Amino acid sequence: MICQTKDGRTILTGKDYGLFRMELCRSQGGRCITCHGPADYMLPLESDYSFHVAHRGSRGMGRAIQDDVVGLKRGQVEGGKCGKCHRIEHGQQSAVQSQPQWSRV
Repeated sequence: MICQTKDGRTILTGKDYGLFRMELCRSQGGRCITCHGPADYMLPLESDYSFHVAHRGSRGMGRAIQDDVVGLKRGQVEGGKCGKCHRIEHGQQSAVQSQPQWSRV
């Protein structure tokens, strides 16, 4: 579903958001804009190599600033990132590299 807000933002949901994500991935050649590593929109979102749509800033509480178009404004899409880079950007624990700990037995 494509919804236009009163202030001119575009909100995509369901199949339309999926198609947007797929086209963005194809336009970037299946690469992350941060690390330039592979990113595939067919992989589960939990994967480090899945393709995530990255919005500038955040999308806001209740999507208050979300705008699902590629652009330079806050809330608009800056591009696609691999799952690992996207989680690191948002400080999610699953993206933190584990640190080997040496201990004496």
